[in-house]
Amino acid sequence: MAGSSGWDALVEQLDRGADFQYGLAKFISFQDPEACARVRAIPKSKITEHSNPEFKIEVIDEKHEFYLSFALDIVSRIREAREAGRKFVGIFPVGPVPQFAMAAAMINQMRLSMDHCHILAMDEYADKDGNTAPAGWEGSFQRAMARNFFLRVDADLRPPLEQVHFPTTDKLASYGKMIEDLGGADVVYGGVGWCGHIAFWEAHLAEELGADLEGF
Repeated sequence: MAGSSGWDALVEQLDRGADFQYGLAKFISFQDPEACARVRAIPKSKITEHSNPEFKIEVIDEKHEFYLSFALDIVSRIREAREAGRKFVGIFPVGPVPQFAMAAAMINQMRLSMDHCHILAMDEYADKDGNTAPAGWEGSFQRAMARNFFLRVDADLRPPLEQVHFPTTDKLASYGKMIEDLGGADVVYGGVGWCGHIAFWEAHLAEELGADLEGF
């Protein structure tokens, strides 16, 4: 058949395999290929094993179970703070969002007032000049949190709006002090980014600051 020799040659090439050397993108500051290879080779069965006793890892395979666990953690901390007669201070990422709807449903079912809650969002979009997006913009994190969490909570159970904060242009400079004045955060939820950061602790920050958390 016409052209079959070309396909045969391709099959041979595919079966033979080939070596291909590639490096990490230049904009990623961590460039140790051996360390990256070592981490990629860790099997899932070993991912929770490490030498730091203060760092706990739990693997939740099923997506719904993960979001449910996330929601239960949020609600249990809010309830424990209320029962103890103290304020709850939480720092929240905007994504992912499925856990927020679950948490709101639990709060409504339990008739759990959030008037003791102080919620600080981890981030918000900004333009090239550092001006943060308004809440009305369709991509705004303020909009996403309102739609996916706060407005799903019954009106009489929501925290006062003045106790919900985003790192907007007018607040950013005082955001850290705001958290300090509240007595620090009870919990900080964060995500793992595609390039390996945890809650925006980027690799270059570790290189610059080392273990100096106060400096960070």
